[in-house]
Amino acid sequence: MAQKRKRNKKWISWAIILLLFVVAATMIYLVWDSYFNDKNEELGDETVEVIDDNTNKEELKDQDEVVNNEEDDEKVKQYDGEDPNKAEELSGSITYASKIDDRITIRLNIDQYLNEGECELHLINNGADVYSDTTNITGSASTATCEGFDISANNIGSGKYEIVVNISSGAKKGIIRGEMSV
Repeated sequence: MAQKRKRNKKWISWAIILLLFVVAATMIYLVWDSYFNDKNEELGDETVEVIDDNTNKEELKDQDEVVNNEEDDEKVKQYDGEDPNKAEELSGSITYASKIDDRITIRLNIDQYLNEGECELHLINNGADVYSDTTNITGSASTATCEGFDISANNIGSGKYEIVVNISSGAKKGIIRGEMSV
């Protein structure tokens, strides 16, 4: 009878180990499956098309053109109004004009995209051209800017100044105006 109990305990031990193995394998499968289902949900409704050598390439090209046309229709236009690059004159604005300690800094943005040209700064006080300087135009993503003006405050006196920047690139020209107090 003692031997029969030993065998029963042995079978029970093996049954418990087998049961634990099945439970562990099931848990691993559920975690694995859950992980990859979450990844698929992040991808959304995207599908992957498997192409074999027998697939008609023209058919795939037509499908690709339809998808690209749908994407073009969904794009939001970047600008309201007319395209500034088609304007006859260059335009822009002074984005920063300030005196800090003994340094005057002036920055501009040009509405058009330009990759070359010139910016000619004039500081005018009481109708007199007190200071002038020239820098190059630098292109940006969809606009342009002057390389910037950094002026020693010792070169000009205090008071109210009219800022006039003549911009030119190729055959196009424009003027940007503003004011600052020093």
